[in-house]
Amino acid sequence: MPEPSSDPRNQGLRGWRGLIPLGAVALLAQLSQAQDLFGGLMRPVVLGLLNVAGVSAFDQGDNLSIGNLEVPWSRDCAGLNLLIILLAVAIWVNRNEPPSFRLWARIAAMIPAAFAANVARIFTIIAWRHFFYPGVESPQLHYFIGLVWLVPFAILVMPRDSRPRTVHVFELLHTASVVALLSPMVDGPGGVGISIAVVFGLAHCRFPSHVSARRLAVFGVWLVAAAAITWVGMESFWMPWLLVCPLLADPRWVFRPAGALLILASHPMFALLPGGDLLTWAGIGLAAWKQLAPAGPAEVTAPQDAPRGSVLLCMAAGVVAFVLPFLSSLFFGTGNDSLLPPAWVETKEIPGAGFQMRLPGEGDDIGIFWYLPSGKQRHHTLRVCMKYRGLDLRPSDQDEKVMTDQDLWMREFFLVDGNLLDSHLAYVLSTIGPGKSGGVHLIFVTMKDSRPASEFEKETREIAKRLVSRKPEPPVGGN
Repeated sequence: MPEPSSDPRNQGLRGWRGLIPLGAVALLAQLSQAQDLFGGLMRPVVLGLLNVAGVSAFDQGDNLSIGNLEVPWSRDCAGLNLLIILLAVAIWVNRNEPPSFRLWARIAAMIPAAFAANVARIFTIIAWRHFFYPGVESPQLHYFIGLVWLVPFAILVMPRDSRPRTVHVFELLHTASVVALLSPMVDGPGGVGISIAVVFGLAHCRFPSHVSARRLAVFGVWLVAAAAITWVGMESFWMPWLLVCPLLADPRWVFRPAGALLILASHPMFALLPGGDLLTWAGIGLAAWKQLAPAGPAEVTAPQDAPRGSVLLCMAAGVVAFVLPFLSSLFFGTGNDSLLPPAWVETKEIPGAGFQMRLPGEGDDIGIFWYLPSGKQRHHTLRVCMKYRGLDLRPSDQDEKVMTDQDLWMREFFLVDGNLLDSHLAYVLSTIGPGKSGGVHLIFVTMKDSRPASEFEKETREIAKRLVSRKPEPPVGGN
């Protein structure tokens, strides 16, 4: 599937002009979790359309009451996230286009497009919850639904050049998958560095002018790697995996120091390693310096092209593979019967594969929530989980393990194979390996004015120890 090699736009952008779209997309990824200004407009539109359709719907503040459903209203529902992803994709796929009024008009058209796409996304989520009640979509499925509705509108802004339309769509789907997968990562540890590393990696993903049989063979290995990630349940590897897609990634970039380092830095665990954050920024600095350096002579090769039919078949397989990061845990999950709360605990099932609990001998002023994993998917941090539900948390000043917003104290633990873990890093390390359980996410919550954060941390740790021991008696000296 040849493309003209004489077109200077096909060589990518270098210098300061090349850094502009890199910085714009990285900045948009950071803003994708910002306060949503669309909320005041989106909510009445959704309620109005539901009522016109004959569905009883009411605004309950943090929730929409729709028939027998209580649908939380988060900032994702208001659409800023989808708008920013669409803008990022629009800027990115047109990064080699010369500035013009038509280009900026197409990019500006993403604002009403994001509004329409978000309405469709919200109704899709409502329909999913209706048919699978009381089940709640996983965060991965939540983002995938947004991705599905993003693509038709993003196609409208694709550049029109001499390359085949199938190539543009393939690149678009890859870009959309990367940006949608990046969105929930930006608020985690090292989120800024991860965002920039991912965008630099994405800058070196472009369908080549010649596809050799060797490249297709490596693509087959890449698909096998996807199967391995799915089987082992190592969802943190999906981002590096996407960035090294053999049909798009430039091997000269991947195997050079800056490229290899930034591919590693796109893994969310890399920033947590000793010196990982420093290495990430060193890689970013090296990549930026290479971007500003004069371009060397292009390497001229004459590879033997693979048959067109084989290339198209691999592209189709690639499109299916791009959705695996969002859906693999749904199709390849395992049962959670062994992770259910102890029988002696009073429980109430809640949406999202969770239980609200009350222990004998404990008061009602501390809420206890026990969440099962979604299939083989690992739990996110408390901060990410609550952001998905529309609540922004930060570490308290008294104890960094206790999270807070304006009114609440919250504390998380993880239960894996009978062990109590109090950090997400320890939790992730304990779940590495084939067939490993996703464990339990244990969350405690109370009002801030009820007790100091340090006292709350001590109390919740004792309750968590009691739960992991599965003994109904409180510890000696307990409350």
